[in-house]
Amino acid sequence: MRFDMQWISGLALAVIAMVGLSCAHGNTEKKDAAPSQAEHESMVSQYRKGVEESKKIVIARVNGADITMNDLINKMNQIAPSRIPRGHERTPELDQMVKKEALDVLIFRELAIQEAVRQGMKVPPEQIDETLKKIRAKAGSEEAFNKSLSMTGETEESLRKVIERDQLFDMIVKQEIFRKATEDPDPHSVENRKLEWEAELKKNAKIEIMLEEVEKKIKEESGKPGS
Repeated sequence: MRFDMQWISGLALAVIAMVGLSCAHGNTEKKDAAPSQAEHESMVSQYRKGVEESKKIVIARVNGADITMNDLINKMNQIAPSRIPRGHERTPELDQMVKKEALDVLIFRELAIQEAVRQGMKVPPEQIDETLKKIRAKAGSEEAFNKSLSMTGETEESLRKVIERDQLFDMIVKQEIFRKATEDPDPHSVENRKLEWEAELKKNAKIEIMLEEVEKKIKEESGKPGS
């Protein structure tokens, strides 16, 4: 549920421009001073708007299902720590590598979840309830939980859907990759089976990738006067 603005700066400049984040500091920047309450509230408000705008930007479709800029940014943030060691400087090449890997993962996950649904897999409601309970407990308080939902533009209902999709993915992967891989003595059987199954899923899938066009438009928008 983390939303890291460092990736927006490279991937979604139009989002920033739309909500006014590109001039968040300006002449009022104070390097050594903590933001005032009013400034903090303004930053939080802009942050939330950025999240909402990124959810509206479709960067790929898998059999008609949208993958958004927000999905991509979140997945990049999950991947980046293991690809860019702490203390190492980010480079365009590293950013591109992380972005490509994140998009590949999102496409594979969507195909896998769609296959789980096609096979009639279902997640028991009580299993979703239990996971939601753990998330609430980890937040520390109901207030903190609700604040987290607000910051990411989620509702409890939409979070339940996220949990359901995650668990459907785990179920189908366990069946189609791990169980079948155990039948193969090759030590690389899990990765081999994953690649084999991914190729099967993509064979008849309709995958549209619009990221390049979206990024081009974002750069054009960010370069306009007043952005």
